[in-house]
Amino acid sequence: MNSKVIFFDIDGTLINFDGEFPESAKAALKAAKENGHKIFLCSGRSKCQIEDRLLEFGFDGYVTASGAYVEYEGQEIFSSYMTEAQLKKLISFCEENEIIYMLQCTDSTVSSKRCLEIMRQGFLARMKDKKASNLEKIFAKKKCDDNIVGNADKYFNAEKLCYHNSKKDPDEVGKDLGEEFQVTSMSFSEMQKTSGEITIRGVDKALGIKKVIEFLGASWEDTVAFGDGPNDYEMLEYVHTGVAMGNASDDLKALASLVTTPINQDGIYNGMKRLGLI
Repeated sequence: MNSKVIFFDIDGTLINFDGEFPESAKAALKAAKENGHKIFLCSGRSKCQIEDRLLEFGFDGYVTASGAYVEYEGQEIFSSYMTEAQLKKLISFCEENEIIYMLQCTDSTVSSKRCLEIMRQGFLARMKDKKASNLEKIFAKKKCDDNIVGNADKYFNAEKLCYHNSKKDPDEVGKDLGEEFQVTSMSFSEMQKTSGEITIRGVDKALGIKKVIEFLGASWEDTVAFGDGPNDYEMLEYVHTGVAMGNASDDLKALASLVTTPINQDGIYNGMKRLGLI
C-alpha cells in the first residue's frame, strides 16, 4: 500500500462529546504512523484551541479553522484571513441581531466580555463537570474586547467566526450576509438551528487539504479523511476516501466512501482497520 495522507476531524471524531480521546483511536493513530502514513488534524478549531494532548501526540500537521490555517511539521504553509471590512461586517451583523459570537484568530479567540461568558456557561451546562478541562483549553486564549469593530485592524489574523443563540437559522444568516461568506451549522446536534460558524466562501477543509497535498507533492488518490459533522462535508466529498463516523448525520454518511462504527465504539480503529491502514 502507498503511504496515505490521513485527515481527522476532532470533535465527534477523535474526541467524543464527553471530552474523551479513546484509547483505541490513539492506538490506531500510532500504528498508522508506524506504517508510514502521515496524519493530520483537520478541525474547525483554531490552533490556539487545540488541546495539548493532541498537539503533543505526534501529528504531522494541522488544518485548522476549517481550512484557514495549515501547518506541516511546525511550518505554516497556508493561511487565509478576513479583511478588515469583512470582520466589521460580521461583528456588526451579530451585534445588530443580538447574536452571541466568538471571533477565532490564529493565536486567540476574541469577543465581548458578555458573549464570552454566556458561551462559556452554555458549554459548561452541556458538557458538565467532567469535561470542564477540555472546555478550558478551548477558551484559554480568549480576549475580551467590547469594541471589536473599532479595533478591527488589530485582528489581522481573524480566521472565522462562531455564533450562538441566533433567532435566525444558518440558511437565514447566510442569506443576510451574502455570497462572500459560508455559514455552516455547529457539530452539536442540539445547537444546529441556532448556532454555526462563518467562514470566507471557498475557505474550507477541502481547501486546506489541497494545500497539504500540493506542499507534500502527494497524490489525491492517497488522501483519506474521517469526520462526523456539518463542516466535514467538503472534506469527505473532496478526498479519495471519505469515512463518516457511525455517529455522523445520515446525509454525511450518504456521501462517504465508508461508514465506520461510532466514536464510542472504536470508530477510528475499526475504520482504519477496514481500509488496511493498520
